[in-house]
Amino acid sequence: MNPVMQLAFDYLETTNTIVFLTGKAGTGKTTFLQQIKQLSKKKLAIVAPTGVAAINAGGMTIHSFFQMSFGPIIPSGNSRPEVHFSAEKKDLLFNLELLVIDEVSMVRPDVLDQIDLILRNIKDNSFPFGGVQLLLIGDLSQLSPIIRDEEWMMLGRYYTTPYFFSSQVMQKAPYVRIELNHVFRQKEQAFVDILNEVRNQTISKKSLDVLNSRHQPGFHPTANDPYITLTTHNGIAQQINKEFVQALPGHEFEFKATIRGDFPKDAYPTDAELKLKIGAQVMFVKNDSSAEKLFYNGKIGTVTRIETDTVFVRCGDNDKEIAVQALEWNNVKYQLNDEQINETNAGSFAQIPLKLAWAITIHKSQGLSFDKAIIDVSEAFAHGQAYVALSRCRSLAGMVLRNPIASHNIIGDPAVAHFNQQAQSIKPDAAQLQQHQQLYKQFMLSQLFNFNGLKTLAVNFEHLMPHLQKDILDVADKFARQLTAERVQKAAAYFLLKLSQLTESLHMQLPATIAQSKEKAAEADKLIQWIMARISLMDFFSKQEFNIQSYITIKANARANFAANNSQSYVKALNAKPNERLYNQILAWRDSAAQKETIMPNMVLSEKTVAAIAEKLPATLKALSAIKGVGPQKAAQHGNQLISMVRLYQQELCGLETEQKSLF
Repeated sequence: MNPVMQLAFDYLETTNTIVFLTGKAGTGKTTFLQQIKQLSKKKLAIVAPTGVAAINAGGMTIHSFFQMSFGPIIPSGNSRPEVHFSAEKKDLLFNLELLVIDEVSMVRPDVLDQIDLILRNIKDNSFPFGGVQLLLIGDLSQLSPIIRDEEWMMLGRYYTTPYFFSSQVMQKAPYVRIELNHVFRQKEQAFVDILNEVRNQTISKKSLDVLNSRHQPGFHPTANDPYITLTTHNGIAQQINKEFVQALPGHEFEFKATIRGDFPKDAYPTDAELKLKIGAQVMFVKNDSSAEKLFYNGKIGTVTRIETDTVFVRCGDNDKEIAVQALEWNNVKYQLNDEQINETNAGSFAQIPLKLAWAITIHKSQGLSFDKAIIDVSEAFAHGQAYVALSRCRSLAGMVLRNPIASHNIIGDPAVAHFNQQAQSIKPDAAQLQQHQQLYKQFMLSQLFNFNGLKTLAVNFEHLMPHLQKDILDVADKFARQLTAERVQKAAAYFLLKLSQLTESLHMQLPATIAQSKEKAAEADKLIQWIMARISLMDFFSKQEFNIQSYITIKANARANFAANNSQSYVKALNAKPNERLYNQILAWRDSAAQKETIMPNMVLSEKTVAAIAEKLPATLKALSAIKGVGPQKAAQHGNQLISMVRLYQQELCGLETEQKSLF
């Protein structure tokens, strides 16, 4: 990593300060995101404002992840959000440590405030975003949030601009702005300098003249010269593609995508019904994951032939044909598993990774790079459009302007310029990183004595813990107001004693409370696991000075140690089926019998019937046939084998009891 990326990485690993990672087009923001995904030790989730951006980033849309509506959200301060999460989603959000928001330039301020409200409520924590760290990735000089006039009529009363930095939470949350400066996409310094002027809306007449030297009236590329047209309006792009493909001779081939599970239409990376002809100009919409790396997202080529499920594409005169077959995109969702946030595949979209590419919109070109492009920003209507279009080109020589560019086509937002100017004051260095690391230590220290999780999990068991409020919760609140590193060991020893006493009391009282309820048993498991994990922490820090790494390590291992020590066996025992060993033996026999008769196992005996036999231990054929699901016919057919298994099990049980008694 270069020094700037390393600073950003250190902030993400050793603090919980919000990081706004920005940079000019082509400076490696996406590359950094992939590195964080691979290297971070924190429990993270990745979200983005649009479906395509979410798929490209390997995450979910913000609205799907947080179950938000698409309309404007009026900020409601500290009230509870009107969102009904499942228990699984609550657990996931409660354990979240790092939230990555890609393409944050397109995120409205009310959306960020709603995320803050949700996380503070889920974690029962007054810190911004409930203490979850945010990595905000994007370039404010590129595409901005889309807000209709009627929506801004509502939101404009609460926010000064439509950008994320105007959110109420960002006005009070400490954050740093880290800018990547090294441009990897363009190699010509003169072109890089012109793009910087466009980005900052400070373009000189000389630079404008250089750009307009690329205007070539009536330019028509040849079939062997793959240019893509970037235009401001979707209708123009569709019309160009339609005209070109219809003008081609020959048969039209159609490829239908295979869509499984949940994969939203707005995230389709290409057409679900892709129509191609030989000679069509196409763009790859996915990177080649093979070792050959024959193509990348944004590479332009021409279809040379088509065979059944394979499209052959040549990119340039000297390149060999690339055989292109269907590839798969996954719609990621997040699940919590043993306090680890894992990615799961909610759905998939499999299709030939190509799309017609005589033209695309500037909006859909964000994040892509082109060797040759025809650009038309003469009808630019929004902030950042001209900069995004021009910065897609790798070189000035590879750019052709359909119409000249006037200075008024380069639209900037004064609010962004003002923010960028102010943001220079929050540019961090090594000394500031050290300060934020100390703040992070203080935050983690406060979390060690934060018993909000216990308070939430104990709701249905309060009658078993009459001293919880007085001995633990009230004392923790008082200690939080006088928190110092010097007092940690003494406080940890106090809470270790109280939590140990609480555990002993629960072990005596819980079995009777949860015996008849699987739901209560599951709740009791979570309660005991939380307490045991916190006991591990208190035990360690009652003897050692507090440090973040030990806190993270012990917290991560506590649940695994808890399960390994079999501390939850009493709950398992209460939920176990009567005579579970016999139940498993009969189940194995049933499956074997079904295989011999080539029928489904449930046609021999259902699992419910097997459980009833194991519980009632029938000694005769009459008793066996009386069990629901057996009856006289199955008793006559299988009775001798089943009763033999029951008797053998009972004999083994008696022998075991006799052996145990002889030990005393």
